Amino acid sequence: MKSFKHLFQKITASGEQRHKLRSFNLSPCIGGKAKSVKELAEELGFNVYQSQLPKGMSGRLVSDPFSDNGFAIEVNERESVQSRRWSVLHEIGHFFLHPRHKQVLADDMFLDRSNSAFYVDQKEEVEANSFASVLLFGDGVLRAAVSLHGRDNAALAKIFGVSEKTIEIGKRQFLK
Repeated sequence: MKSFKHLFQKITASGEQRHKLRSFNLSPCIGGKAKSVKELAEELGFNVYQSQLPKGMSGRLVSDPFSDNGFAIEVNERESVQSRRWSVLHEIGHFFLHPRHKQVLADDMFLDRSNSAFYVDQKEEVEANSFASVLLFGDGVLRAAVSLHGRDNAALAKIFGVSEKTIEIGKRQFLK
């Protein structure tokens, strides 16, 4: 998945949800500060919580009867802000890409960065990461940021609110 066209072909989302996702992509920062992924998630109906998750578990999508869409995103409070931001986008990806998990009684979804297996469907993990990448960098957004700010990973990481490693991966995916 490299563009919103491909992303929108894969997901079931309302016009309003698509608009919110696309608007987030079109302006990665406001006033020099990365846009809030928590606000995006809340606009899409999720509650977002920081929790003490097991070591290696970065985030998870869980049933939440008090949220507008029936789900909450929990992120590991012990991880960096950049990691938590990525986890939120990743879990939003699971929600839209893997419809069976939209069922309130479905198993929770986990983003696992350890060697233990909280979540084992590697294909779905790759798809959720791809969703997050397109949301951040797709449709020329990373290319535009590079043309304005140069190829410096630290500067780009600040603009997008992600780690320098995430910027490196984004460059490989979107600047070929």
